[in-house]
Amino acid sequence: MFQMLRSQAKIFYWIIAVSFILFGVVFSYGGATSGCQKNGPNDRNQAGLVGKINGAPMSGVQFERVYSQILNSSRAQSLGRELNANQYASARQQAWDQMLRQELLIQTIADHNIQVSDTELKARFELNPPPGLLANYRDPQTGAINMEAYYADLQNPDNDWSGPEAYVRQVIQIEKLQAIIASDVAISDDDVRSNYLTQSGKAVAEYIGVLYGDLALDYQPTDEEINTWYQGHGEDYKRQEKVECNVVRFAKEASDADWASALAEMLEIRDEIESGSIKFEDAAKRYSEDGSAARGGDLGTFDRNRMVPEFTEASFSLPVGEISQPVKTKFGYHLIEVTEQHMDEETNEVFQVTARHILLKVVPSNATLSLIRDSALDFIDRVDGGNFVTTAEAEAMDLISPAAFIEGRDIPGMPISLAGGLWAFRADSGEVSRVFENREFFYVVLAGNHTASGPAALEDVKSQIILTLQKENNKKVAAAKLGPAVGEIQMGRTMAEVAAESDLKHAVTDTFTFNGNVAEVGFGTDFNKEGIKGEVGRLIPEVETLRGLFALTPLWIAPFDQAEFETRKAGIQNFLLSQAQNEKVEEYFQDLLDNADIEDYR
Repeated sequence: MFQMLRSQAKIFYWIIAVSFILFGVVFSYGGATSGCQKNGPNDRNQAGLVGKINGAPMSGVQFERVYSQILNSSRAQSLGRELNANQYASARQQAWDQMLRQELLIQTIADHNIQVSDTELKARFELNPPPGLLANYRDPQTGAINMEAYYADLQNPDNDWSGPEAYVRQVIQIEKLQAIIASDVAISDDDVRSNYLTQSGKAVAEYIGVLYGDLALDYQPTDEEINTWYQGHGEDYKRQEKVECNVVRFAKEASDADWASALAEMLEIRDEIESGSIKFEDAAKRYSEDGSAARGGDLGTFDRNRMVPEFTEASFSLPVGEISQPVKTKFGYHLIEVTEQHMDEETNEVFQVTARHILLKVVPSNATLSLIRDSALDFIDRVDGGNFVTTAEAEAMDLISPAAFIEGRDIPGMPISLAGGLWAFRADSGEVSRVFENREFFYVVLAGNHTASGPAALEDVKSQIILTLQKENNKKVAAAKLGPAVGEIQMGRTMAEVAAESDLKHAVTDTFTFNGNVAEVGFGTDFNKEGIKGEVGRLIPEVETLRGLFALTPLWIAPFDQAEFETRKAGIQNFLLSQAQNEKVEEYFQDLLDNADIEDYR
């Protein structure tokens, strides 16, 4: 094996970056854990493992590394905003899914005994070097790649590129595997021609139609009609797997000590203002914790109905220019200065004031949060699946019993609780979770019963069926109105004449494309496609869109540019082939995942 570079560490960074991109292309992110997944109580405590797939162990160290990289990517995309609990939970799930895919990929390559020769590897580095590797040879001034320097390093026998070599070997193995899986994928000339038309086709058409929005209908299907539809279309109404749970919440509320600390700080600020060492507006800019800080605490002019009662009472009883004592509200502590009073000329009463304030929000300190978390941990130590609910009820804890929910959603009534929801799906009924948290609570989950996926009950989908039947009725009524008009046109009458007599929508479109908008008709609908693929002067008797039912006659269709088509044909065919191959590979691996033996120890 030829020797490669062992020099700068940055060369290896591209390996990590490309691996995420590559696995993201080869696999679909959805449903990666939907196979025969189960918790392994006997293996759960195996040191350093987060799980197994088909018996192969998955390293906890590698999991944390992948998780960290996904978090870093999320932070970069959030433009400096702090990630919330759901984003952390989602990153952990992505890391898990990523490792499942990677390990399954390794297993599949081994099953097919896919090998890469030294000659193939050498040719890839010489003829088609990885872009991430070439980036290390980019001139920062011009952006050009210094290929001479790259090939000099490549040919230096004292260099060792064993890291990139191992990864490129896996890249080639993946390409070979994809070729095996998608060997029967083919793209026809008609497929290429159709795709070309979607990109370049244009037309103008005259049309008549019935807009659903213009139909004054009050149709309500009978129970018999609803039941008949349900019996004939049961496969269209599937129930997703759901899980039930109970949750005990421990609110992140400030303690008396936190309130006392904020009060002491506010009194210090007041003393600082009263002593003249700082002006009120400057203190507001420095200390206040609300949106008015940038304006020096200015709240403008307000009446007795705008603010909370405690704030209102203090503001309307305070003389102009005097600094209030700290005022406690649900938001925290305020210092208030009234700069102007507005008097009613008849009653001589103050009906408005102009004021500014300083707000110190009172939030739980780290010490308080630790105590609250300790309470949650103590609860976990004292309960199991049998007494979780009764203990919480007996001790008047904040116990909720949310509605059953599907995987990948927050626990109902608990915003930013994806982590707890994902745990409930993995756990067995009666299992008690660790402590989770969101912005408002620490919380503990008791996993409940799972409802398997399958046909949905009629009552659960009745509203959907009613809507479907109403749409079907709309189409039936529209067709009854449009059909005779189309017959008149086929007998030789003009669209304008028929539309006027039948009270139908009539228009000539602007030039439209496959994906463009046609006024009153819709955006990128079958109207566009049928019109562009039709024949000039030939009536298309019925096309439905979300907005209505139409008949159209193309007046002009852009001529098919055979020369341009031939120029672009190979590129379109390669694109469609790659797309179809990727879809075939995704289907292949999703089937493997659905049937994999997955043990989750997280």
